[in-house]
Amino acid sequence: MDEHIGERVCTLETDVAVIHSNYVRRDEFADLRTEVRVGFAQVDARIETGIAKLDAQIDKSTATLLKWLFASQLSVAALVLAAIKYL
Repeated sequence: MDEHIGERVCTLETDVAVIHSNYVRRDEFADLRTEVRVGFAQVDARIETGIAKLDAQIDKSTATLLKWLFASQLSVAALVLAAIKYL
């Protein structure tokens, strides 16, 4: 009977060791959480940098478009004045 109990205790100890090795300890989980936060911070920084570059390009394009629009309106006004004067 003692031999049978010894085998069961040995099996139970093995099972507990396997279960314990499969679970993450709190400090390992905290380390993983820290790594994930750092990763998200890096991704967020890259996204913010990309958005800032895109905003700068949009501002530059808008300024160029406004310059061309003003120049074309000025040219049309000059054309109308010339047509009125010479016709």
